[in-house]
Amino acid sequence: MSYLDQENSVSVGAPVELYRFALGAQRFTFTASQAAVIYQNETYAPVALRRSAIEQGNEINRAGLTLTLPRDNPLADLFLASPPEGVVSVTLRRFHRGDPLTETLVVWKGRVGGARLSGSELTLTCESVATSLKRTGLRARYSLLCRHALYSTGCGALKEAHRVDAVLTSVSGATVNVAAPLLPIDGTFVAGMLATNAAQRMIVGHVGPQITLVAPLPSLSVGAAVRLYAGCDHALSTCRHRFNNLDNYGGFPFIPLKNPFVGDAIV
Repeated sequence: MSYLDQENSVSVGAPVELYRFALGAQRFTFTASQAAVIYQNETYAPVALRRSAIEQGNEINRAGLTLTLPRDNPLADLFLASPPEGVVSVTLRRFHRGDPLTETLVVWKGRVGGARLSGSELTLTCESVATSLKRTGLRARYSLLCRHALYSTGCGALKEAHRVDAVLTSVSGATVNVAAPLLPIDGTFVAGMLATNAAQRMIVGHVGPQITLVAPLPSLSVGAAVRLYAGCDHALSTCRHRFNNLDNYGGFPFIPLKNPFVGDAIV
């Protein structure tokens, strides 16, 4: 019987779901079935896995998926100490036993957006791949600060023009020290990025050679080469003096600070 025939059948169908997680070259393949499944030369090991219902509707954000696995699952190691060094993609396939796997369908695809360890369980909150698409509607905001994402098309600042190559001299959790021929003034890298060839982290602190990351990056080691990119607080003065990019400033710095709609006098 074909996949569609078994899917529509009230008694013959025997659905099996395959879960594939990918992070760079790492692969984690599981099935909620009682027996292992080999698909495209990969073995999907049976685990005690459950998921939320797959929703389809007009709201892209409602198309998420929640997966729950045992805490001792190898996948949990990616989330124990700090966020993974990259995007963990999720692919959910489905087929029916008795069908020669020629009609295995991808029923959901996305990425892990968050992880929570509670007791003996790991809960993954996944968002649909559709969330990475451009959304319709108005994007611009009427605000004092710039509305553009740093180094985006709207911003126009050149990322590589504000890059500093450095070498790590010490690593302690989320705090690292760097050596570079010329480091800019304190705070320049705050809200910027520290990047390697494999991963990157947002910078939340910068004092002299000391850089504080938003979360540890386990792959960092003393002597490693890194790239530091300047950050931006979206203020007019920062746009002018740090990036010389005032023509592309996306804020409205002369908005009246007094709200004209509250009913009191303005003079």
